[in-house]
Amino acid sequence: GLQGVTRGFIRHPDGGQLFYPIDKTPFVVPAALPGDDVNPGRVVAFWCDGSRGFYIHPNVWHEGIFPTEDSQRFLNRQGRVHGRVSCDLGAEFSAYLCVPLSL
Repeated sequence: GLQGVTRGFIRHPDGGQLFYPIDKTPFVVPAALPGDDVNPGRVVAFWCDGSRGFYIHPNVWHEGIFPTEDSQRFLNRQGRVHGRVSCDLGAEFSAYLCVPLSL
């Protein structure tokens, strides 16, 4: 099936972020638990069927929201202060993450 390729992760120490699918189609979210030791082995991918939104708690590492269709629209809500800490997994670990976008 289709593949989404990712390598850059961020976390927001001061607030969460909500993504709600307007089009009600599936999407995938790569994420890792909070902590300073993020690495490719700690990343999991969440398959969302599009019937509900996805909330990312403060300090949870995440990448983008990857739709399984060619395009998808989301309602995006986040706190007024939206600081970010970044980790480039590709540069730091010489690795890319591939997440299957179909079952």
